[in-house]
Amino acid sequence: MSADSLLTYLGPPGSFTHAAVDLLSSPWQGGVEPRAGIADVIFSVESGEADAGVVPLESSVEGDITSTVDELIFRSSLCFINEELIVPINYVVAGLAGERTADLRRIITTSAASAQCRRFLESTSAEVTLVASTAAACEAVLADGSPHVAAVTNARSARLHGLAVLRGVAEDHSGLSTRMALLRRQVAAPTGHDKSAVVVTPTGDRTGVLVDILARFAERDIALTAISSRALRTKQGEYSFLISARGHIRDERLQLALQDVAELPADIKLLGSYAALVDSGRNQVLDASPPGSVDADHLGAWLDNLLDGR
Repeated sequence: MSADSLLTYLGPPGSFTHAAVDLLSSPWQGGVEPRAGIADVIFSVESGEADAGVVPLESSVEGDITSTVDELIFRSSLCFINEELIVPINYVVAGLAGERTADLRRIITTSAASAQCRRFLESTSAEVTLVASTAAACEAVLADGSPHVAAVTNARSARLHGLAVLRGVAEDHSGLSTRMALLRRQVAAPTGHDKSAVVVTPTGDRTGVLVDILARFAERDIALTAISSRALRTKQGEYSFLISARGHIRDERLQLALQDVAELPADIKLLGSYAALVDSGRNQVLDASPPGSVDADHLGAWLDNLLDGR
């Protein structure tokens, strides 16, 4: 990597995506610049303006970051995920030194932060103002200059803007995280413990196509770790499937499985092959099933009660 290499990330400076740059497996030696939007980061990489880019891929609370996934699937053709990065999400309350959270009359934050810090916000009588980014929230606090105004932001952004941390934990649940992706124009080299993100778009109108797709991977003994659907922009009622499969695109077994899928028929697109993260369980928000879930022993009685209106 040369010193003049450029990496772009979803800004502004101090964002959680900015924090992901520090977590790269190989420290970045070149320039680092923010971009205003996810599409701007992806375009900078695909056009050759930047050598790499970092974008959010999945939230532990809300799932896939739709704007990133759709940009990679439907508008990008030469931009590949090379690495996954897990960034812990922690929100703090930041304001002027000497301020107390009990005295706050106005809190400035983002819609994402407000959704994840609902209990704290509801515990105050302060008015909540939403802005576009955590950095903008900090800037608004400085511009206001009132001791009764604070931002719900991240610690990095608070530090960059010279604000004091009034409360160290503002989020409702511990263990929140966002999965980030390092993007490049080339596919990453195999590590021996990889997974691949592929997009399968069935062609033609037929029933049972998803079952047939999954069967092709199962026949080759390839484990799938995730699957989601994306509605096609050009055909109402038809979908592409985003599939995460164990293995690298260089693996012959995965190549054969993709050939089997393509012959269904279906179109195949690679979003990347990269080292699979080891799931330590540290970032799980909830260990239990969603409320109202039942196991096999209780399913019959639950259905009876549900259908009887009880």
